[in-house]
Amino acid sequence: MRRYAITFQIRPGTEAAVRELLSGYAPPEGETPDGTRLLSTSIFMHGTTVVRVIEIDGNLPSVMAHLSRQPGIQKLERELDAHLVVPRDMSDPAGVRAFFASALMDHVTTRVAEPVRTEPAR
Repeated sequence: MRRYAITFQIRPGTEAAVRELLSGYAPPEGETPDGTRLLSTSIFMHGTTVVRVIEIDGNLPSVMAHLSRQPGIQKLERELDAHLVVPRDMSDPAGVRAFFASALMDHVTTRVAEPVRTEPAR
């Protein structure tokens, strides 16, 4: 599993509208044609900063192309356009790649807890 985060800025005063859009869109199809799986998506907001974290099993370019073809994601991205500080083109794979290249956050570290061992019942 690999985890990625992207960030983007929204215009001040649009926080409530963006929160509603991002909490209510239909989830995309979870598997790409090459078998890459989108495991989870989490979205965080702080003021006018939005961070989307995605977890995938496979490769990121495959997920980017896949998401750009999903009708629910296309609709969401069109609706978000009116609220963004920096415009972007999410209508095709090239536009999605350009957006990810500018918005992808550097991965610094991931720490995972050791599994909890339980003793069998006696």
